[in-house]
Amino acid sequence: MKTLVKIIILMAIFAFTSTITFAQNKYSVTVTIKGIQQRTGKILATISNDANSFPQSGGIKSATAEVTKEGEITLKFEGMLEGKYAIVLYQDLNGDNKLDMNGQMPAEPFGFSNVTMLMGPPNFEQCAFDLNENKAINISLMSF
Repeated sequence: MKTLVKIIILMAIFAFTSTITFAQNKYSVTVTIKGIQQRTGKILATISNDANSFPQSGGIKSATAEVTKEGEITLKFEGMLEGKYAIVLYQDLNGDNKLDMNGQMPAEPFGFSNVTMLMGPPNFEQCAFDLNENKAINISLMSF
């Protein structure tokens, strides 16, 4: 009987410490899109924590917002764990749900977190930000 009680106590301690060890805070990232020149289509964005596949992958979460006739557009990523993230987005002008290209250059407006000017495609580190609290980020659209 004593052995059974000890096992139950150890299991309870393990369950309690596991919850503490694996419980992580979750945060939100609110993105405000600036520099919208064409008031049509929608904004499609993805957030990624994978430096090896950024910006080509679909990211770990995506968000979409319709472009309005005036003002800034905002979208939100919720339930994000603490870590390092980067955001890529584009304005889908023609509703085909993909970034249209003109040769090697984007034919639709696009943007990245932490990048306002490009000298070639940015990498994850250039776009990355640390998420350890709820965060508000501004991203300006760029066009070629």
